[in-house]
Amino acid sequence: MLGLPMSQSEQSEPVPVSRVISALPIFPLPGTVFFPGTLLPLHVFEPRYRQMTQAVLAGDQHMGIVLMKGAGEEVHPVAGLGRVVHHEALPDGRFHILLQGMGRVHLQRELPMDGLLYRRADAQLLRDRVDEGMDVLEHEVKTLRTCYAELLQVFPEIREALSDLPSRIQDPGALADIVCATAIENPASRQEALEDVSVVGRLRRASGALAELLLANVGGNDTCFH
Repeated sequence: MLGLPMSQSEQSEPVPVSRVISALPIFPLPGTVFFPGTLLPLHVFEPRYRQMTQAVLAGDQHMGIVLMKGAGEEVHPVAGLGRVVHHEALPDGRFHILLQGMGRVHLQRELPMDGLLYRRADAQLLRDRVDEGMDVLEHEVKTLRTCYAELLQVFPEIREALSDLPSRIQDPGALADIVCATAIENPASRQEALEDVSVVGRLRRASGALAELLLANVGGNDTCFH
């Protein structure tokens, strides 16, 4: 499941989130990686996640969306932190909810169930890191935007997903997240991008994903590669 990028008008002021989050409800899902800056609609029907949704709505509205490892109960160590921005409670106890991606968190320790049906973990909010100089960062932003401009010429359908966001989003980390969320389909590759706190690293992943789409549509054009 791919997250939907938010438009500029949908990107509200960030809600303050503590660096350390205690007892964060977690929602393990197969094939779903949830990026900051995107929207994720969910239909909640299992009893354990109905209980979780009730607790989240009664609390601070936050939950973690985490990719499952295979068919077991094990999950990846980094999750997307979501805030419920809209919900609909159905008469039979199910919910429709809409999550806004607020950040990425490292799940440090899973807590005992304590009679609950759903899982919780102590988590730490991960901050973006820029170890390279500003010239490198600006170069990677320019490369990504060049890739997107070239891709639009041969694959205009991508505009339906990204519109003009790559040219309008000024924060490099947010730009990388939006493009990774839209252009990378493989769950394992998406998870690697979610776990990458390096802004330059994520920009390169995003440009690489756009370049692969470009090559798949026209072949032989390597403008987007370093």
